[in-house]
Amino acid sequence: MAGSYTRMTVKKCLLIVAWGVTLFAIGFGISFYRGVGEKFDEVVNVPITEINLEELADGTYTGEYTYETLYAKVSVIVKGADIKKITIEDFVTEKGQDAENIIDSIVDENSVMVDDISGATDSSRVIKLAVINALEQTPA
Repeated sequence: MAGSYTRMTVKKCLLIVAWGVTLFAIGFGISFYRGVGEKFDEVVNVPITEINLEELADGTYTGEYTYETLYAKVSVIVKGADIKKITIEDFVTEKGQDAENIIDSIVDENSVMVDDISGATDSSRVIKLAVINALEQTPA
C-alpha cells in the first residue's frame, strides 16, 4: 500500500514539473516573440530626411542599410537632379516582399519622403534608408 502511494506521489510531482516547464516555455516564447516584434518596429523611428538632389552630380550611387535581420542594397541613378532609376541589388526581409514597390514611388516623386508600403513598413523603411545612404556616397 505504501509503495503504490509513493508511486502516485512521484507521478503527481513529475506531472506538476512537466506542466511548470510547459507553462514556462510558453511564457518565454510569447515574451521572445513580442520582443522581436518591438525590435523590428523600432526601425520606423530612424529619421528619414530628404536629400537635396540639386547638389548631386549625375551618376550611379550605391548604398545599403541593415537593421536587425532586414537588409537592402540599392543602386540609384541620378541625372539632372532627378532620380531616374533605382535597382534593388540585394534584399533580405522576413515578410515584407511588397516593400520593393516603394522604389517606384521614390522615382515617381523624386523623393524618399514617400509613404511606406502598408504591411511592409519596416522593410520599406530599410529600402528608403539604403537609398539615402546611397545618395550620401560618391557616385561610381
